Amino acid sequence: MATGKKRRHGWILSVSIIMGLVGCSASDLKENPRIDALTGQLDKIDTVRLKEHSRSDPVTVAEATAELVEDINEPNDAASAVELTLAEVRAAALTNNLDLKIELVEPAIAQQNLDVERAKFEAVMDASIEHRRASDTDSTSRRNSYDVGLSQPLATGGALSVGLPFGDGRSSDADWLSDAAVSVSYIQSLLRGAGTSINTHSIRIAGYQKHAVDAYTKLSAIGILARADIAYWGLYAAQRDLEVRREQYKLAQDQLHHAERKVASGSAAKIEIVRAEAGLASRLEAVINSETVVQSRERELRRIMNRDDMPLNNHIQIIPVSEPDPRGLDLDAEQLVDQALTNRMDMVAQELYLAADELDIELARNATLPDLALQGSYYGGAQSSQLGHAFGDLGHVTSDEYTVGLSALIPIGNRAAKARLQRARLQQLQDRLNRERLEQTIRQQVYDAVDDLKRNWRRILAAEQGVAAAYRDYRVEQSQFQLGLSTSTDVLYSATGLANAQLSRIYAFAEYEIAQVNLARATGTLLGYGQILLDSVNMDED
Repeated sequence: MATGKKRRHGWILSVSIIMGLVGCSASDLKENPRIDALTGQLDKIDTVRLKEHSRSDPVTVAEATAELVEDINEPNDAASAVELTLAEVRAAALTNNLDLKIELVEPAIAQQNLDVERAKFEAVMDASIEHRRASDTDSTSRRNSYDVGLSQPLATGGALSVGLPFGDGRSSDADWLSDAAVSVSYIQSLLRGAGTSINTHSIRIAGYQKHAVDAYTKLSAIGILARADIAYWGLYAAQRDLEVRREQYKLAQDQLHHAERKVASGSAAKIEIVRAEAGLASRLEAVINSETVVQSRERELRRIMNRDDMPLNNHIQIIPVSEPDPRGLDLDAEQLVDQALTNRMDMVAQELYLAADELDIELARNATLPDLALQGSYYGGAQSSQLGHAFGDLGHVTSDEYTVGLSALIPIGNRAAKARLQRARLQQLQDRLNRERLEQTIRQQVYDAVDDLKRNWRRILAAEQGVAAAYRDYRVEQSQFQLGLSTSTDVLYSATGLANAQLSRIYAFAEYEIAQVNLARATGTLLGYGQILLDSVNMDED
């Protein structure tokens, strides 16, 4: 009767546990409040009224025109400014650039992936404990079982396990009886999965992947630092452009004053004033556009440097003080191509991919073999009335058992393994073609970069002559206007020619520097004389 009650209690307990687990439904989960706030915006689009964000009362076009002309005539030269050399920009980008910091995390991730693979041969310790109680109408028995073991995967394709099971128990019609044993088992693959090279495949692949990530990180770092140089020279050109535009605006103002004086003296028609005013208005727009370009280039340079004292919304003017220093160079394009093929990190990564392909083919070829394994085990145990005595008797066990055997698994047809091997070979073929294509692309990039450098050098020479000729033409037109032999339109047209010549010279100098940067980048290097060392992220420093 008591036994029946215990069974009913057991059924009731089991059903209660099951119902409790079923009741823990996903509907009771609580979302993170921050995530709730973010996802609450997903089903609506807000609007904005820009007038409400203005720091002063909105003004009309007429009200703002006079102030704009005054700003153009007298720019705020008293505004804060900081002078920067190209070396300072490079140093700031190397230390602070967020794109570079993101790239430097990748090698650390790849290292952790490698460490994960290296851990595949670590020993594993297992332990278990179990209490069992059984009863029937005639007797009741209890037993406590324990097991401690150690398993060691082997690089040869085998596994070694050692166990120490022990326990004690009794029944209603017998005294306590303890037992202890030792077990050893070994299994070794003989064909498929056999050999150190096969079982360390994933470790070596992870190592190649780590090197490939390092290569692409270096490639990205070169690109980021090259963009810092390009941004510097872009700002240099934009500021010189603005200087020319402002000078053109002043020349247009002077021309308007000349026209007004000639009209007042009766030596010119009023149309000359109209023409001069039209020329002045067009140059005002050019100044405004140029100022916007300067602001954009400064902001881009601040983003690249990411200095704490120069946030993106900083209004401190950046003044590039490193001047272009062009030199005519007779470059050996073939020598630069050879250097590029050696230094380019994408070529290094492609070689690593081909090395990984060799390992994949080796693994796939091994997978076509039959699965033949050697197995062996030993079990020896002893019993005693006390657990300590049972352990003591393990030196001369009362019972033992040895086993040794072979097992085989031979797929019929083996189509899947053969297909994987063929796929690995095709991947190798594709990567070889990718390498050839990359080599061709690198050669083209170097040749193009050399030609671009030569082009910009010739542009500099042409621009020097163009500025001198345009200045002479402008002076002649001014004299002709004073004599009444030309119009304001002619003078302004000549001034435009002078500005275009000056701008061509400015951009020829800046783009020659940029062409040098691009040529260095095409060869897998950076301009300069010193080496740059890259350190990946180390989480242990936190």
